[in-house]
Formats: sequence, C-alpha cells, structure tokens
Amino acid sequence: MQGIKLKILKFSDLVQPSSARIVLSIDDLLVEILLRVPIRSLLCFKTVSKRWLSIITHPHFSVLCQPNPNRAVGLFLTCPYSLPAKPQFDYVHFDKKNPPKPPFKNLKFIKDSSGISVLQSCNGLMLCSNSPLRLAKTNYYVCNPTTKHYTALPKSVLETENSKIHGISLAFDPAKSPHYKVICVRDSVSSPQHYQIEIYPAQTGPWRLSGDPFIADVNFSKGVYWNGSIYWISTSGNLTCLYYNLDFERLGVMPMPHFPDDQGTTITYFGESCGHLHLTKISFYTIRFDVYEMRRDDSEWFVKYKVDFERPDHELTYCSFTILSLVRGKREEDAFLVLAAVNDDKVMKYNLINKTFEKFCDYDVDDERVFNCSTIGAFEYIESLCCV
Repeated sequence: MQGIKLKILKFSDLVQPSSARIVLSIDDLLVEILLRVPIRSLLCFKTVSKRWLSIITHPHFSVLCQPNPNRAVGLFLTCPYSLPAKPQFDYVHFDKKNPPKPPFKNLKFIKDSSGISVLQSCNGLMLCSNSPLRLAKTNYYVCNPTTKHYTALPKSVLETENSKIHGISLAFDPAKSPHYKVICVRDSVSSPQHYQIEIYPAQTGPWRLSGDPFIADVNFSKGVYWNGSIYWISTSGNLTCLYYNLDFERLGVMPMPHFPDDQGTTITYFGESCGHLHLTKISFYTIRFDVYEMRRDDSEWFVKYKVDFERPDHELTYCSFTILSLVRGKREEDAFLVLAAVNDDKVMKYNLINKTFEKFCDYDVDDERVFNCSTIGAFEYIESLCCV
C-alpha cells in the first residue's frame, strides 16, 4: 500500500463540457437558436444570465427577430367606459385558439399621473400622450408595449402658446433602421394660416424644422406611415392625400382613387398592414364597397378587394358596423377585416378571400352610440423587442 499514489481529480476534470454547453457558449449559434424562439419566451429568457440579457436586448438582435413583414397579432380598443384621465384598453387577439393574456389594460408603466392615451401604433411601437388638465402641458411618449419600455419626447423648438399642434406621427420601420422618427405638424410662427413640420430623429435628436411653411386641407391627427413616408388624407369634402417623405424631407400630393360615385360617401378606413396601404370609401345608402391599395411606386390606387355585405346571410347595414382594421399576412388568403358590429355588441373577423364571418369577442356595452364612437381608438399590436 505504500507505493500506491492517489490522484485527486479536480471538479473541472469531472464535469466534461456537453455538446449543448459548447453550442450555447458560441454567440453566433446562440443567436440563431434564440431567433427561433417566440418573443414572449424571449422576455423570460432575459433572466437566464447577463450574457443572454445582453444578446436579447441588443438593438441588432431585436431587428433580426422581427420578421418582415411583421403581422399584427391583436388589436387594442379604447374602452368606452374608461375616464379620459384614466384610459383603459380592451384587447382583441387574432388567434382565438390560443389567446394569450392581454399585454396591458392600461399604460401605467409610463410614469405620468395624468393617464396615457394611444395616438398611433407603428410596426411594434406606439406613440402616446398624457391626458392633461386644461392648463397642464401635453407630454408625448414612444413606448414598446411588448417590453414595456418607453421614452419621453423632449420639448419642441416651436412650443409656444401661439403654435398649436395639429398632428404628431410616428415613423418606424425596423427593416430599414432600428431608430424611429417623430413628425409634428403645427402652426407656423413666421407665416400665419400656414403649417410647419418639425422632425425628431431618435438616433440624433433634437427637434428641428423641416421645409418651409405650407397650406393643406387634410386631417393631420390621423397620420399613417408607409413606404418611407407619412400620409394624411381628408375624410370628406374635397378628398386629397398629402405625404411627407422622410428620406428627402419633402412634401408631395398623392392621387386619390377614382370613385364611381362621390355622392354621399365618406372615407371609412385608411391604414397600413404588412407593407400595404389601404383605403375604403362607403356610400351612405349601400354596404357594398371596394378596398383600394396603393401601388408601391405611389403611382395609383387599384381595387384590391370587393366587399358585399348585402347578401341575405349578412345581417349588416351601413350604420351597424365600423371597420377597425384591415390585416394582411404572408399568404393572400390571410387577409381579413376587423369589424365592430354595433347592433350585436361584438367584434368580428371578415375574411376578404373566403367571404366568411367569425366572431372574435363580445363587447359588453349598453349604449350603441358609445360603442360606435369608441371604435375610433383602434390600434394594432405587433410583438417586438425593438428599443426606444
């Protein structure tokens, strides 16, 4: 026994690296694995380690994990019964078989005691404002409702009592850049009865003037971002469409569709989905209408879908529904309208290809007028890890 020597093994010698451990130690391979994980799971995986947190929260990774186009998974509706100072939101998820828990009922994660309202949703981010008292200042925020991160926009260079804001819009395309821009249209200080555009690039800041004062007759409170530009339209009267190209910082006028009958009609929907810009116009005396789409080169509108709710099996009238959203997907057969059916107090899906209805959920309200008005506040929800 005297000649026997015992070798004491170190713990590191006993624990041999497994193939899985080797793979996870290589950043490029780990990134490829995480890119195949649902975004909701990635939010939990951030707590695994500091290394995983660093990878998942990196701006480049957040862009990679967002498919292009990135389809909306749900819709937020402003609750008709919520107080103006404390807005509440109902959530409609587009997958009825596996509906997750709503991302939020309110925006309390934005620290503002006045309450937060949503102004616009754009490719995973939301533009919001507080609900100030009459003499209080309006604050604006850009938030990511998935990560619940937000940033407050700084004070504008034109923020005076004599320069009213007519509209503020968010421009964000993660396929082009991880950074967003905010466009503000307000009264010109130098030219009465004119508008002035300010732009806030999040990457560099601060607010700065863009272009000369101008005159226009559109609704600046409902801007839509598509194809590198913000678009505004007039919803009635002399129909016009104005756009602002962010790359060239230039205003332009886009042609409107040729409507067969301009009598007694109104624009009922104007929005973007998965890289497609759509517009609908419905006559007061009919519920047959066309859905128009703009060509990618801004050259003209064309009829993309024809909708007919006057069929015997469709119990809808002009006054009994409102178009909340038009959702596109990777496949043509994935396109559908989201409708608020006022008479039945429910939110419905209408497949634009199969011409079929499906109920999403009931909307429990007693006053149809309140329900109809509440549908103005409808905002698409797109899951995203993009930074703000």
